[in-house]
Amino acid sequence: MPEHDSRRDTDGAHTPSHLRVPLTVLATLAVFAVLYFASPLIMPVVLALFFAVVLSPAVEAFQRCRVPNLLAAGLVMLLLVGALALLVDATFEPAQEWVERVPRILSDLDRKVRPLRRMAVQIDEVAIQAGRVTGSEPSAPEPGAMAPVRGLLWRTPALLVTMAGVFFLTFFFLSSGPQLLGKFADSRRRTASARHLLTAAEHVRRQLARYLVTIAIINVGLGVATAALAWAFGLPSPLLWGVLAGVLNFVPYAGSATTLVILTVVAILTHDNLSPILGIAAGFLSLATIEGQVIQPLALGRRLALSPLIVFLGLWLWGWLWGVPGLLLATPILITVKAVSREIKKGGALAQFLGPARAPAIMARAREWRRLRRKSRRVASQNARAAE
Repeated sequence: MPEHDSRRDTDGAHTPSHLRVPLTVLATLAVFAVLYFASPLIMPVVLALFFAVVLSPAVEAFQRCRVPNLLAAGLVMLLLVGALALLVDATFEPAQEWVERVPRILSDLDRKVRPLRRMAVQIDEVAIQAGRVTGSEPSAPEPGAMAPVRGLLWRTPALLVTMAGVFFLTFFFLSSGPQLLGKFADSRRRTASARHLLTAAEHVRRQLARYLVTIAIINVGLGVATAALAWAFGLPSPLLWGVLAGVLNFVPYAGSATTLVILTVVAILTHDNLSPILGIAAGFLSLATIEGQVIQPLALGRRLALSPLIVFLGLWLWGWLWGVPGLLLATPILITVKAVSREIKKGGALAQFLGPARAPAIMARAREWRRLRRKSRRVASQNARAAE
């Protein structure tokens, strides 16, 4: 009996086994409740961390040129602001024109889809008649359902404050983050667990930076290809649609689907023939398929791949928690969880659960090609040594 009690104490079984699952569920719900209700406080910090990770390779490049960390972070932020200013200057006028043309666009769209609208009206009439037969009337839309845009004006100051906070937090993360980690390492240098934690954190940061930078480069390429496609089919403001495609593609699946709908609507408004409309839709669908099924697997590899179902669930969850910023952060958060689980001894099952069921065929061929290339390099180096 004493042995049994001591074993229970040393194994940490002071929490009854039948309470572990309920306590875990309650702790998870508490975490998500904090993330939801404290989103004005937590979300800007997470966004700043996201942008800091994206920009950290550029800061490291300046540091390799012997530029101080503070100055390197300032230069990167200035370059970012300049690039955004040029992009906004190039797309502001076309976007403003499209916003001003919204009433006429809706009228033209209504005229071109009038046959479908007549069909929908007939379906509504059938539904009304069925409701009368069953004794239930369809509910009329509430007068306040179409709220005016005045609420946006009230939210604009808070939005500007949040954007400024994210900007300065990103700068401080870039300039002071490495020093803080270094001080933590110096203060805990005698602890093996602390050293392992810092090594794992740096490894996770590099993986996440690699993922985000790769996705950013791929999205820029997709934006350029979309702008060229829009120009080839005669759509107005092709640069605007290219920028829109590149930005929305940071949201997996939903972003490319939204771009497809927008390009199709613009093609319907621009052309009267069906062939260019189908051409622009099929062209962008082909670009999105090549980007998602060929380029991304080759560029990222299986180590950073995620299950499509997990991505959809993550978009649903984080979009509900934080709205549009949550959609932007959903995939990086999942990538971080997978990378952290790979660094933990007992996290292999979670990493395997988050990953895809099996690697795409093109990814397997790419791995085989890299393996043969490494083997040929080893053989060449051995032959060179033997010749010497």
